[in-house]
Amino acid sequence: MSQFIRALSGLAFGLATAASALAAPITPSFTRFGELSGATFGGSGIPNNRVAIYEDSDPDNLTLGLTATPRFVGSVGDNGAGVFAAQAGVSTFGPSPADPHAVWNFNFYIAGSTMQNLTFILLYDFDPAAATEAAAHGSVVLPGDLIPDPAQDSWNLGMNFLAAAVPGLTPPAFAAFNPNAAGEYSFALVALSAFGDEVGRVAIQVNVSNAVPEPGALALAGLALLGVAASRRRRT
Repeated sequence: MSQFIRALSGLAFGLATAASALAAPITPSFTRFGELSGATFGGSGIPNNRVAIYEDSDPDNLTLGLTATPRFVGSVGDNGAGVFAAQAGVSTFGPSPADPHAVWNFNFYIAGSTMQNLTFILLYDFDPAAATEAAAHGSVVLPGDLIPDPAQDSWNLGMNFLAAAVPGLTPPAFAAFNPNAAGEYSFALVALSAFGDEVGRVAIQVNVSNAVPEPGALALAGLALLGVAASRRRRT
């Protein structure tokens, strides 16, 4: 996280220009959905095989990726079309539950030989209501010349910095994220030119439910976790 916050401190890009390109609700958007080879999302063992991906080899040689994954344990499903399904609830892994985090993370990836000429806007959603306007999302501005190539990380909506206004980061209009709130959460990663024109976008939706999996599904998940827990450690 720190490398991105340091980048924000040197930001000189106009947020008003960026906001003008980010109107209307966010809907899933990608050029392909599947494995993003080489992506780690800044951790170890974070799945990279169910990712919404924007790729453009001409002229920008740009790759953007977004996905949702469990936080340490559990499961996150998807429909293969950029809509993910997760459980509501508070993670039991530190600093949660004292500092409540969701049981799922969202993960982003940026790479490309021309990314230093672009600015990237990561939009995230605290509001469980459907079809939240993009302008009401939180936004993190990532200048391409101040972030690594590739730039990638795994974040949780419960992370405190996402609710704090700092240079380059505007929190969502919705008061606060509640990990127990079922609903629809949307995310977008948008690439903008030096003139503020959108040159690439990837977007996903995470539908969070309070529904409890059927006993058969729970048993299968438990067996899977026995094998995974010993070999997988994820960075939060």
